[in-house]
Amino acid sequence: CEWTDSAPYRTITVRDAISDLPSIKNRSSKTELPYDCDPETHYQRMLRCDNNVLVRDHVSKEMSALVEARISHIPTYPGADWRDLPNIRISMPDNTQTYLLRYPYRVNKTRGGVCQCILGKPCDPSDRQIYTLIPWCLAHTADRHNHWAGLYGRLEWFGYFGTTITNPEPMGKQGRVLHPNQHRVVSVRECARSQGFPDKFRFCGNILDKYRQIGNAVPPPLGVAIGKEIIKAQRKNIDNQRVVPMDAETTSCFTNGLS
Repeated sequence: CEWTDSAPYRTITVRDAISDLPSIKNRSSKTELPYDCDPETHYQRMLRCDNNVLVRDHVSKEMSALVEARISHIPTYPGADWRDLPNIRISMPDNTQTYLLRYPYRVNKTRGGVCQCILGKPCDPSDRQIYTLIPWCLAHTADRHNHWAGLYGRLEWFGYFGTTITNPEPMGKQGRVLHPNQHRVVSVRECARSQGFPDKFRFCGNILDKYRQIGNAVPPPLGVAIGKEIIKAQRKNIDNQRVVPMDAETTSCFTNGLS
């Protein structure tokens, strides 16, 4: 952050960082796309410098059909995550249908459970449910893990990117990895934007390799800021060394000479 005389500049929001990038769909394989518009913010102008025609690596990792279906049912309002998924049956591309998530165990009239452990009994493997729009595993352990807040969560346009990780996974520790209004996880280029990589910077390998390179990297703006501070400290150190302090004998002679 650069400081003014009174306060730091405001946070770079998700909208500041990626609003100018073209819309893409899950499973899109085009590695080069034309920009949809001119830069909309100062941050975008900086990252698009010398590269204002094509955007590269604007692709996202493939997901299973069930995960794609879950993502497409996450609302686009701020704060939405897996807890906003509807408990419905939907048709899948292979002509199968998902199942409703059942809550066969009741604690009271308003609270149900998907496993008998909610009644204080040991978990029963036969309670496990598969192919449901609401992930059974999250509903099963929600009470013990802060309700898994943020998993399958969307980024907020006026929020900010959390820690940029090496593999954006909706069920991962950093669960808010969904685009604010597109039904997919963030793309390689969007992750790069979150770290401050210029758009002309290229990454190598497959999609997962590229995510990993970005997540493990020091953000370039941070590297520049640290470098400037090191140079500043070195210059100050050199300036201090130029002022050679006099020893006691020299000081005494100098003082006697003045008297």
